[in-house]
Amino acid sequence: MNFARALFATLIVFELLNVLKILRLNTQFTWVGLLITSIFCFVFVEVVAYKYKKQKNNYLHWSVWFLVAFGLSLDVFGDFFYFYDKLSWWDQFAHFFASGIVNFTVFVVISAFFVEGFRYNLLMKTGRFNLALLISSTSAMSLSALYEIEEYAEDLIFHTNRLGSGTDTANDLLFNFFGIVVSVIIIKIIYHLTEKEEVFE
Repeated sequence: MNFARALFATLIVFELLNVLKILRLNTQFTWVGLLITSIFCFVFVEVVAYKYKKQKNNYLHWSVWFLVAFGLSLDVFGDFFYFYDKLSWWDQFAHFFASGIVNFTVFVVISAFFVEGFRYNLLMKTGRFNLALLISSTSAMSLSALYEIEEYAEDLIFHTNRLGSGTDTANDLLFNFFGIVVSVIIIKIIYHLTEKEEVFE
């Protein structure tokens, strides 16, 4: 787990050094946008891990850090190596994969902290699972929209072109949706194979 944290922290430090001009590596868009996203994700996972340890007296699985860091790395690689320009499919792939990871991570959080609290008479085991999955999916889609807003705000402030055309934004949201749908299917398959109330412990 600490190794996973170290990889995450290394990514943030690398981005910060470029923002501060200590390293002067070029990127297709801006290091500031990458840094903001990385810090937000790192803080989110750390807060979740802390609360998980406090409530469950157990450590959050190390794979959560790796998955989130890998999703962020797709954006960094695309920016740093100009994949967004060189590879026509890279943007769609990054949005598809990252949104799936976001949905999975949010689902883990909800199932770890809230599913046990859904003790309504008509909301049985599968109902609680589906409710957690619905909340995670809508949250992931909302975060996807928020990311697009961040891109627009960054363009206004730094005069970049991260947002692209109007069709690019719609295309990004479409592949975010596809990524969420696929992650829902995978989570459901795992749930039915394990037949446990807490799918990811």
